[in-house]
Amino acid sequence: MKKLGILLMALTIVSVSYGAKEKEDTTFTFQNYIPSAPDAVKEIARTKNLDGSVVAYPVFTGNLKVVEKMNKTVTKFVNTFKGHKDKTYKVEYQVVGSNDRFVSILFTIEKNDKKNNVITKYNDAITFNVKDGKEMGIKDIFVQGYETALNAAINDKIKQFGLTVNETGKNKFKGAAKGTKFYMEDDSIVLFYNQGEGLEFADGQLFIPFITRDLIGIIK
Repeated sequence: MKKLGILLMALTIVSVSYGAKEKEDTTFTFQNYIPSAPDAVKEIARTKNLDGSVVAYPVFTGNLKVVEKMNKTVTKFVNTFKGHKDKTYKVEYQVVGSNDRFVSILFTIEKNDKKNNVITKYNDAITFNVKDGKEMGIKDIFVQGYETALNAAINDKIKQFGLTVNETGKNKFKGAAKGTKFYMEDDSIVLFYNQGEGLEFADGQLFIPFITRDLIGIIK
């Protein structure tokens, strides 16, 4: 009995040890999501001059393994705006969503084409899963097969706005697709499109907001 007890104790220790080593599930999901949850990471504002380009960007602090990945991604993005004799950039940013699930950054970019004397304004965004520090694409926040339902919702919004988009040709409006840009606020998801992405109005930019709870069924 004594030997059996020792054996059972050893097995229990191994089992507990194995369980402790199991990796935490870092898959992004909106399940049990609370928009007002405390921020998982903190932001420090920085500015960098890159050969005539002035780029504002955030540096994140918090869980070291997570923020190292986030800051590496931001740095790589920032370095794409290095200026040269023909063009420079002015980049500003805003952290538009931050909680215990994600951090989302909206960048406003002004490109100065000095050769042709043209200034172009457009937007870009980066959204991070703050559990693992990885950048998320649209497929990471929507369930598989989301395209049909989301495109229907996008078309409804466009009709509500009274706008028109290119339905054919090289610059056809693609709606919800693999490379669709977006950012997330604490209670909404905003898809956005820049000039040359199938738009036929004003400055050629379109922002389509969706309240997160209205997308239940197609979000993860």
